[in-house]
Amino acid sequence: MRRIILTVPITAGLLLSCAAHASAADPVACDVLTPAQVSAALGVSYDKGTPIARPGTCQWVGKPKFATLTIAVPRGGKSPVEQFNQGKKNGLAGAVTVEPVSGVGDDAYYVYITGTTRAVGLVVKKGNSEFEVRVYGIELDKAKSVAKTLAQEAAGKF
Repeated sequence: MRRIILTVPITAGLLLSCAAHASAADPVACDVLTPAQVSAALGVSYDKGTPIARPGTCQWVGKPKFATLTIAVPRGGKSPVEQFNQGKKNGLAGAVTVEPVSGVGDDAYYVYITGTTRAVGLVVKKGNSEFEVRVYGIELDKAKSVAKTLAQEAAGKF
């Protein structure tokens, strides 16, 4: 009887701990930016975003502009911060441009296919988190500004 009395609280504690880690590992990206924030940045009216593949991904789709938010999770044995650092120094042999950005999170960089004119990603490190805002359908310079605005809004949630 004594074993059961000790086992139940320990098992319950472990289950709650695992549940907390599972939810912390994959936050809900669609809750990070509001439709009003996305609409103001892109200049088009958007409803609530929709998950892409998992709760840590979200998209706001409109014609011809749209945005996505992806919150990094541990992958391939690398933490989100390790993924950020690897991406920052890897330009894929010149095929991808990596450009430092200030004023967003603890560190950030734009990433886009060299020679493109209509899409950009902004990868942000904030504390132990990494997320990326992508903007499509806008000229590159304007897309950078929109991505930075959305990333600054999102960074406040990390």
